[in-house]
Amino acid sequence: MKALTFTLVAEPPERLDLSPLTPERLAGMERRDIEKVQIGMSKHGSKVGDIFRVAGNDPLDIVFEGGSARLDRVAEGMRGGSVRVVGNAGAQAGRAMRGGKLTVEGNAGPHAGSGMRGGRLEITGNAGDHLGAPLAGELAGMNGGVLIVRGKAGAFSADRMRRGLIAVLKGSGDHAGSRMIAGTLV
Repeated sequence: MKALTFTLVAEPPERLDLSPLTPERLAGMERRDIEKVQIGMSKHGSKVGDIFRVAGNDPLDIVFEGGSARLDRVAEGMRGGSVRVVGNAGAQAGRAMRGGKLTVEGNAGPHAGSGMRGGRLEITGNAGDHLGAPLAGELAGMNGGVLIVRGKAGAFSADRMRRGLIAVLKGSGDHAGSRMIAGTLV
């Protein structure tokens, strides 16, 4: 089987919610059905086929070729398999992951790894503010898993973290580890 590949045709005209494009949600779907999934966040949002050229057939190995800061919620809630973004990712990459591996070969926006419970998230570039931290109104941040940033991370990394490991190789912004309950931040 060949990786299920989503090739970005052009810069998206709106922010995209890619949470429906995880291995468990795409399992058993035909390509034509995948292309009809709505991912745009506007009232008449874009569909997968409007934004991406879809190829391959292995939902356990997903690749997004061509990144954008408008690609939000990549691999949200993923339980297994592999997702790779060749380029930048937007907000909440890897949010609420429970398993599997997400690799962002570029930068990630704010709240990457927010609510993670398991799995591995690796960002080869920089991460935005609130890495592994909770969203507004939530009481706890990252609760398990491994999060590696090979570049820098923004402010409030590991805020309210409960479990897991966050490794930032080139430094974090202000207030790193603020209100941290448990876990490891290096």
